[in-house]
Amino acid sequence: MNRRALLAGVGVAATAAVAVRSAQADDDKKADAGDCCQRCVEHCSKCLATCLACYAHCAELAAKGNSKAAECMKFCLDCTEFCKLCITLCGRKGAMMGLCCEACAKACERCAKSCETMPDDPQCVACAKMCRSCIECCKSCCKA
Repeated sequence: MNRRALLAGVGVAATAAVAVRSAQADDDKKADAGDCCQRCVEHCSKCLATCLACYAHCAELAAKGNSKAAECMKFCLDCTEFCKLCITLCGRKGAMMGLCCEACAKACERCAKSCETMPDDPQCVACAKMCRSCIECCKSCCKA
């Protein structure tokens, strides 16, 4: 994945997050499910951006022969896909958002564990921390 594709992914995610936040501003008076959706969109947007940054960082390390980074970048990229789907489904309060949040939590768990194999790398530590935060949010959204 080149830098243009990476930046395009970040741009799409940011645009989606802004559009979702704008649409949800009209629904502020909705029940807890609406609040849950807003939190999930915010957490998944931050997680997506953090995972993309970690992916790019790990790609550089992997190019230098770091096998842990090569494995980590795979999980980061997959995690971003689950986060994008949650942003979409929670943003429109889709019928399958609970299922999506459950899957996203599992993807974030796998990504966090992979990043935690490099505890001396600040980028991976930050990614694992963001994924752990996203897990908690997605799990609470599954129950809403």
